[in-house]
Amino acid sequence: MANIKDVARMAGVSIATVSRVLNEYPYVAKDKQEKVRAVMKELNYSVNGNAVKLIKGKTNTIGVIVPYNNNSCYDELINGILKKAHELHYQVLLLPSYYENVIESGYLTLLKKKMIDGILLTSHTLHHEQILALSKWGKIVCCEACPVELVPSVFPDRFAAYIEVFTYLKNKGYNRIHFTSGRDFQSSPSTRLRIQAFQETITEAYENQFFDQCFDYQDGKRVGDLMFRNSIVPDAIFTNGDEVAAGIIASAQTHGYSYPQDFEIIGEENTPLSEILGFPSVDYHQTAIGEQAVSLLLSDEYARIQIRHQLNFRARTEASALS
Repeated sequence: MANIKDVARMAGVSIATVSRVLNEYPYVAKDKQEKVRAVMKELNYSVNGNAVKLIKGKTNTIGVIVPYNNNSCYDELINGILKKAHELHYQVLLLPSYYENVIESGYLTLLKKKMIDGILLTSHTLHHEQILALSKWGKIVCCEACPVELVPSVFPDRFAAYIEVFTYLKNKGYNRIHFTSGRDFQSSPSTRLRIQAFQETITEAYENQFFDQCFDYQDGKRVGDLMFRNSIVPDAIFTNGDEVAAGIIASAQTHGYSYPQDFEIIGEENTPLSEILGFPSVDYHQTAIGEQAVSLLLSDEYARIQIRHQLNFRARTEASALS
């Protein structure tokens, strides 16, 4: 295979000149540029990307550890990450972990191997000690509140959002308030915060009002069946996602109940589903979090940036009013 020395020899220029042409330096005579490119085409020469990365000391690639890449709750976050990375001329490597600790820690070794320039850490199972140890290999930025003070993060204040929602429902006079989450109490910090907010705002007893393992529309239908097949049904539900809320609404209809006549429901992530069905939803501004996380990752700054949530109320649509 031809190398840069062959190109320089055949073009009658120095290796430095060929390098300047490859890197699009402006101060190379036009005739020399044309000659070098002609020889490169003749020899079918292409740049060794790995060699260039080694020389520059960076890969122009960042990794993003996500639990899975087919869940709507991460769509906005990933879109924000991709948008900002594109603006800064970086590639993004999505690293789905399925909440497996071994896989997550394995991905972080990519920093040690210098295969990526940094990692964005979304929802995960890594312990305090693991994050602290692995962060010594390269820069990590968390997209949730990070338990390690030395690790930079851009994150929503989820506890404040939970308090606001439960307070709103309580002030509306609702007594039978149910709520859902994704992972269980033991494995998820956000689930623990959700339960804590319920206990502080509504009541200490939560077991009969709480349903975990809710991730999508089908999970919403499953827990909706549990809620609405009983004689005492909830009059308000706070879900951990708009897809889950939509599934609960669909389930309620099969049991003879309708939204909004028979119950209130609040979702999360502020997706088009909440607008179509006309229920309130918490917006954590995940697109902005993704963009700021990339900027923070690729800077020399170490900061903890909290993004304020917004509880969006919808006008009751004709579809929801007639459901």
